[in-house]
This record gives sequence, C-alpha cells and structure tokens, in this order.
Amino acid sequence: MTADRRLGGRRVVGGLCLVLIAATATFGAILGYALPVMTDLEEITVLEVVVPVTPATFALYGGVTVGVFLVTFLLVVQFVSRFDENAV
Repeated sequence: MTADRRLGGRRVVGGLCLVLIAATATFGAILGYALPVMTDLEEITVLEVVVPVTPATFALYGGVTVGVFLVTFLLVVQFVSRFDENAV
C-alpha cells in the first residue's frame, strides 16, 4: 500500500512558522556571540531591564519575539476569516 499524503494549508503554515522561529533564534545566537567579541558589549538595557549579551539570551529573545508576533498574526487572520462569506 502506498500512503497518499497531502500537505494541508495549516501544516504548511505551521511548518513555515516553526522554520522562521528557528531561523530567528539561530540568527539571535550568532548575534549574541558576535556582539561581545566585536564590540566588547556585555549587557544591554531593554525597558529598564538589564539583559546580558549571550547567545542564549539573544536566541531566546529573537525566538519568543517572532513566535509571539506570528501566532498573534495567525490568530487575527483566523478570526477575520470567519467573517468571509466567500471563503472556500
């Protein structure tokens, strides 16, 4: 038997979101490594909170920020699509 697998729209969008979050976290980790080496920057202040500049903190910050943005955007699109009378 052969399994007839089809990629649904939600699976593709979910996979794309995970790839974007992982890429952002990876870029954040690279940036968190390169900034202290090139500029001797050890910590930054974000909204009066002192954050150490490390690969882990930048990866976490980038992944969480992009993840929250994408999930919020997708929830808004899903909510608005309920009111589309011509939807397929």
